[in-house]
Formats: sequence, C-alpha cells, structure tokens
Amino acid sequence: MISTSAILILLAVLFIALLLGVPIGFALGLSGVITILYSADTLYLVQIPITLKNTLSEFVFVAIPLYIVMGNLMYHGKSGERIFDVAHHLLRKVRGGTGVASVTAYTLFAAIVGSSMTSVLTIGRIAIPEMLKQNYKKSLTYGLSALGGSLGILIPPSIPLILYASLSGSSPGDLFMAGIIPGLMIAILLSIYTVIQAPSIHASTQVKVEEENTVTARSTNIVLKAIPDLLLPVLILGGIYTGVFTPTEAAGVGVIYAFIVSALIHRTLPTRVIPTVLVESVKTSGMLLTVVVGAVVFGSALTLIGMPQYLSNFITELSVAPWVVILIMSIIWLIMGFFLEVVSILLITTPIFFPIAMSLGFDPIWFGIIMVINMELAVITPPVGMNLFAIKTLVPKESMWTIIKSVLPFGLIIILVLVLVWIFPEITLFLLD
Repeated sequence: MISTSAILILLAVLFIALLLGVPIGFALGLSGVITILYSADTLYLVQIPITLKNTLSEFVFVAIPLYIVMGNLMYHGKSGERIFDVAHHLLRKVRGGTGVASVTAYTLFAAIVGSSMTSVLTIGRIAIPEMLKQNYKKSLTYGLSALGGSLGILIPPSIPLILYASLSGSSPGDLFMAGIIPGLMIAILLSIYTVIQAPSIHASTQVKVEEENTVTARSTNIVLKAIPDLLLPVLILGGIYTGVFTPTEAAGVGVIYAFIVSALIHRTLPTRVIPTVLVESVKTSGMLLTVVVGAVVFGSALTLIGMPQYLSNFITELSVAPWVVILIMSIIWLIMGFFLEVVSILLITTPIFFPIAMSLGFDPIWFGIIMVINMELAVITPPVGMNLFAIKTLVPKESMWTIIKSVLPFGLIIILVLVLVWIFPEITLFLLD
C-alpha cells in the first residue's frame, strides 16, 4: 500500500527546496533522503551508494563528458560559423534563403554538439542579426532560432537520449538512429514555414548576383572549408550504424577528430583556449552528474514508497486506450517543463513512466523518442525554457515577453511531429530495420 504521507513529504521537500533556489540535483537528493528516513530504517540508506556506483559505472556514462568535450571543441573552434556560412551561401538565391540556411545550420550543428542551448548561442549569434538585417519579423527570427536550437536534444549525439538509454536499458545506438528522421521532419517543416512567411517579410530583398567566376570560386572555398566540420556527424553516426564502434567509442573518436579539425586543420582553436574548453566541459559534466546522483536517490525513494508499481496498477485498472496514457504522460511532461529543465524531467519521469509504457506494449526506442520530442517543448516553454534565455542573451535589449510570444506558436510544429510519431511509429524505427 502506497503511503500518502510519504508522497506529500517527498513533493513538499522538493518544491520548497526548488523555491529556495537549491540546485536541482541537491533538491532531488534531499527530498529522496528525507522520504527514505521517514519511510524506512536508516539501513536502507546504505543501499543508495551501491545503487549510485552501479549506475555511474555504466559504460554509457563515459560518453556524456566526451560528447560535451567534443561539442565545446567545435564551439570554440568556430565550427558553427563555417556551417552557417556554407548553408547561407548555397541558399542565398532561394526565397527565405537566410531563414532556411539558419534551419540547416541548426540541424547540422545539432549533429555535432548535442546541446540545444549551445546550438542557439552558436548559430543564433550569427543567424539572428543576419535575419533581422534582412527585415525578417522578430516573431519568425526568434521562433526559428528557439525551435532550431531544440534539435540539439533530438538529433544525435543527444545527451538526453544517452541518459534515457542508461535508465531504460535501451541501446544508445538504436536511439541515435531513431532520432534522425523525427529531427529532420521538424527541420523540414520549419523550413517550409520559413519559406511561406518569407515573401511578406523581405520580398524586396534580393541577393546581388556577382560575376559567375567570382561566385564559383567563393562557393568552392566556403564549401571546402566546411567539409571537415560536416564529416564529424557522418563519422559518428556512420561508425555507429555500421557497427565499427559503439556510441561511447564514437564519442572518443569524435573528441580526437574535433580537436584535429579545430586546432590543426582550421587553426581556429588557439592553445590558450584549450584549458577553457576543458574547464567548461568539467563544469557541465559535473552539473549533469550531480543531477543524475540526485535523481537516483529520488528514484530510490519513489521505489521504496511503491510509486511506480502503484501508478502502473492504477493505469491498468483504468482500462483506457494506450494512446490516452501517452497523452496523459505528455501533459505531465509539458507541465513539468514549466518548472524544470530537460535532464531533471527525464531523470525523474523515466523510472516511473518507462515500466508503464512497457506494460502497455510500447517499443522502448519509440517511447524514448516520444519522451525527447516532448522535452523539445520544455526547452521553449516559459518560465524555465533554456532556449528562451539563450535568445535573451543574444538580444539583451529585447523584452522576455516579446521572445516568449514569438517562440510559443512554433511549439505547434513539435506537436505536429509528435502526433505523426504517435500515429506512425515506423518513423522512428525505419532506420533500425
């Protein structure tokens, strides 16, 4: 029998800690420990270090700091600038070319860094001023950047997908492959919307045609400069797909390749910046692992009080259609996105929702992609949506309300893709067959 008082204590301590500004990892851990002390003998706490050791010893957790280092190397090595330049130059004659080039750059850069906020800060720093200069409406400029940046958590290598793989026992490689098509669908729909909006935005803005020889020479130079950067996702995903190396080994290969491209080929990563890359990577990795530790303690408390089993039995007894259960989960994820960031939501809900999804017969890979697509809504949803703050950083004079109004309608694109993936699971499983 589940303890109502234990649930109230767990949630009360968590929300009070968050309101007081306690970091999410410590808030999760504190609420978990207090609930365990209330519900069980103190000897139960002895099991937590063992659980933490088993969790953090998983080979897949080595991949997280490596992918973070890889992304930081490419970020500081100005890979985003080269990718935007080639996309912008090749699409310069297309109506809405700058906007479509921005979407393309966000998509390609997502396949390099695996982080939504880094994507916005890197590509947005170039794309937003360029779009505003060409008279794009702010609503399209900010919305495109926020949604384009969100692809960083769906298109591999994705850290949320790695965490989900660890928590669910799924294959990271399969999850990486499954995330490609939904990510491209979002990018294509965003590009179509941009082209539709472009005529009324800057129809009078035409690219001046240069001399053909000059254009050809410049195009060749820009494309050649970007090729080493564009080969990184091909190397990682191609290696995983062909079985040459595991996702974790791919992360190690990616770090070496990113260093070679940034420091040796382009020489845009000065030696003095390397310590900064490492320090930033350690800070980010430490923050993520702190949240993981707190979530493990929180999950242990949930298991102790019987929450996962209770919810599973409750939903089974409701006798509702499976899609209704997924809809309820999506609503819960959306509400949690108002208050928590992606990693916290994923770590809290996966241990609860995953067993329910499996009991209903859902594919674990499909369910993971459904979860991460929902997380894309979280990164553009106020008041905690990280991509909103990233855009605010790039346009500090703009009001947050203007940014929020611009971004929210773009959530409909995510919802459309989410519904399509619900109806046609083959979208996520196609590359696995």
